[in-house]
Amino acid sequence: MRRHVLRLFVSVACVAALAAAESAPPIPPLTADLSGQLSLPKIPGLPPLAWRVQARPAAGHSLAFDATATAPGLELRLEFTLPGGESPGTWRLVRAKCDAALWWRLSSEQAGITTLPADFTLAGQLTLEGSGWWRGAEATGTLSATLAAGTAGSKSQHWSASGLELAADLELAPTRVAVRTARAQVDTIQAAGLTGRNLIFEIAGAEAGRLVVSRAEVAAFGGRIALAPFTFDPVAPAVNSLLEFSGVSLGDLASLVPQAIQQAGGQVAGRLSLNWSRQGGMGPANGALTAAAGQAATVRLASSPGLLTGNSPPRIALLPAAMGPLSRWFSLENPAHGMLQRIELGQAPLAVENLSLQLYPDGAGGARSAKVEVVARTTGAGDVVEKVTFTVNVSGPLDHVLRLGLDDRANIRLNTAK
Repeated sequence: MRRHVLRLFVSVACVAALAAAESAPPIPPLTADLSGQLSLPKIPGLPPLAWRVQARPAAGHSLAFDATATAPGLELRLEFTLPGGESPGTWRLVRAKCDAALWWRLSSEQAGITTLPADFTLAGQLTLEGSGWWRGAEATGTLSATLAAGTAGSKSQHWSASGLELAADLELAPTRVAVRTARAQVDTIQAAGLTGRNLIFEIAGAEAGRLVVSRAEVAAFGGRIALAPFTFDPVAPAVNSLLEFSGVSLGDLASLVPQAIQQAGGQVAGRLSLNWSRQGGMGPANGALTAAAGQAATVRLASSPGLLTGNSPPRIALLPAAMGPLSRWFSLENPAHGMLQRIELGQAPLAVENLSLQLYPDGAGGARSAKVEVVARTTGAGDVVEKVTFTVNVSGPLDHVLRLGLDDRANIRLNTAK
């Protein structure tokens, strides 16, 4: 009897406790607000980070966090939730702004980037935004990056860029970061003593991590130079494309070889092959430039006595030289000698028909060299010399000594119709 009474009492007590629990007010949601300062002396140059983390309840019995961090030249805000059950956690990079000049060197050293020169500099305002999912140490999602009012350069490599604007959309995967699209624009770029303006570079992601370079062009030498579209593999970097020249000033090109060309005018257009790989460096290149449609391209040679007349004596002997004075008596005046002398002294202009280009990056002694074959006509009506072909040889590094020479002297064609 007592046992039955005890069971009844326990049952009533449980029912009463449950009823009381249902009628009581719910427990207030958990929130937290933490802040502090983070210093990592083991990372040289890293300034202290002021941080703040706020936590609040989220759907599905999860927690949502709002984290911020600030330091000189850095502003960061990140929102994320914790994974729960089968659902991964979410993340959203609301804002990340940093001064590239202050943070580039530090971040590149920590990332172990060694492909850039030691004195490489980058400045500008870098902004990042993105969102995705995460679980454990793996994160996925998308990220957009922009760089405004940027500059970059390397004194040791003799190049600089100003007015740099970058925009890229990236796809984050557990094992890699892939470029979806990217665009770069540079107001002015200087390299090896040359200046280019309005450089535009556009790429898109392709299969197996490759990149399709759909647009690469720059305004230089008074015209425009562009690369034909090509595919680039970051794992085995190589470029196999064509340099396309349009509306390029022959005078600007001739200024690169003042020892060879005294004066030039007009515009030329054409193509030059471009072959480069990280393993083999720059490969030989071939191409040709011709006068642009409706444009007269002309040159005057720098004064080089004997350049053309070395193969064309003032008189043409009719008898062998072994016959002595008799050979000199029986000779005719060379009608082309005077005209060739005027050409080689830079006194007579030539109308350029064709420029054939050949580049030899590993020339004699390992120095870079180039050869430009010029086919040109005289401009005067009825000139005895109709066409000349000569070669400009560039020996040594391209930014070093330039020398004018000839392959087998000169090829001269007379105007036989006169």
